[in-house]
Amino acid sequence: MSKYFMSIDLGTSSVRAFIADFENNLFYSEGENYDVIIPHTGYAEQNPKIWYEKTVSAVRSVLSKSKINPKEILALSFSGQMHGLVALDEKFNPVMNAAIWMDQRSEEVIDEIYKIVGEKEILSNTQNRISAGFMIGTLYWLKIKNPEIYHNVKYVTLPKDYIKYRLCGKITTDYSDAAGSLAFDNIKLCWASPVMKKLGLDKAVFPKCFPSTYVVGNITPEAAKETGLSESTLVINGGGDSFMQAIGNGIVSEGIFASNIGTAGQISTTSKNPLFDSKMRMNTFAHVVPERWHLMAGCLNGGVALKWVVKQILNETDYETVNKNISKTPAGCSGLFFLPYLAGERSPHMDSKARGVFFGLTLAHGRSELERAVMEGVAFALNDCLNVLLEIGAKCDRIIAAGGGARSDEWLQIQADIFERDVYRSSSIEQACLGAAITAAVGAGYFSDFESACSECVKEPSKVFHPKSENVSVYKKAYPVFRDIYQQNKDIFKRISV
Repeated sequence: MSKYFMSIDLGTSSVRAFIADFENNLFYSEGENYDVIIPHTGYAEQNPKIWYEKTVSAVRSVLSKSKINPKEILALSFSGQMHGLVALDEKFNPVMNAAIWMDQRSEEVIDEIYKIVGEKEILSNTQNRISAGFMIGTLYWLKIKNPEIYHNVKYVTLPKDYIKYRLCGKITTDYSDAAGSLAFDNIKLCWASPVMKKLGLDKAVFPKCFPSTYVVGNITPEAAKETGLSESTLVINGGGDSFMQAIGNGIVSEGIFASNIGTAGQISTTSKNPLFDSKMRMNTFAHVVPERWHLMAGCLNGGVALKWVVKQILNETDYETVNKNISKTPAGCSGLFFLPYLAGERSPHMDSKARGVFFGLTLAHGRSELERAVMEGVAFALNDCLNVLLEIGAKCDRIIAAGGGARSDEWLQIQADIFERDVYRSSSIEQACLGAAITAAVGAGYFSDFESACSECVKEPSKVFHPKSENVSVYKKAYPVFRDIYQQNKDIFKRISV
């Protein structure tokens, strides 16, 4: 009997069901899309029941198209969008839509959290800054601003863990996703009880934490009927998507950075030590890989910024045309800049009130300059993130580009020119899915550890983009201007924010 491993990757815009045959290097994948709900400015929600409905559809589709016997799927694990709050009542039903990572509603209580707990106490217990969009801030906001809903909350969990509950009937989380809640001590690997106590949050509503490779249980009879999966399939705990993407790119040891452009953007790496930024401009999280930490500086606006200008502003639908336009447009866009802070910004500014800006527009600028300026703006923001990680002592020997943005040669060349480093395109297919499938295989004992699994399952990068000296000189002059545009306008952003 063949041995297959499945993963479910619950993203911001879609869910994918992925099956891996590691012996024969065969992979199958199907997905379903959904939208972000914006009921008010600054809010960003999704319906957990829709997540599950779309997951069921994706699983059924991949099983049908692959023609794999479900009984041959030994184990299943998860990758998921991080930070969001899924609040459930005593019958495990959502009491509200999930407030996802993009949600900024808790900004109005962040200062209060710091006054109650204290910055030193937060840093010592979570190793991170509490910002809008993270579970603990959203939960506290719910307690203060909507006590009638908060009163009905008996369980809280993270997005992927709701799907896991629907499949195996148990609510658990893992160290990596718990870390992204900012209610977790990444050194002691437990919930940050002192912070919860001071905020009056009930620790009992939080799920139990286990390693990502922990065997939670099996597919329930009900879920088996809904999905077509076998009750014999093991359910493995899983992890946050940033960590799973790192595993899918083979980033399980120090020295390799990932530059990811998906809906958002991140620069991340793996560390043997829990390095953290005393200025609290980035995140230090417990990793899926044992005795490792995941260092991540994140931008809230990555591919979503390009999608916004291409589709909503320029009414374009063909990204190949966009790339051709950009390839003919000189670096620097003749003095046009773009701040990609359409949904606020995290690293390094941690400013939910930051806003997007086109700066330097003239009558000479057209469609292609607008498009390229957005790509450059996102790359400049990622360079901010890169510099923070280098500043705290992370070692960078190689940068691997991943996510949807890595499909664009032009965007990868822009990154190489702005980073002043070689940028390698990942050869892995659907890296987060692959990472979660590897986690399922390690959890089931098929591989002994992540290092041996990645050495066998992850291909070497397919292409390298070298910095072009003529573009590097342009961006060296442009980058300080990009940073100054934010600094000169950050007080104005506060004045106009609603």
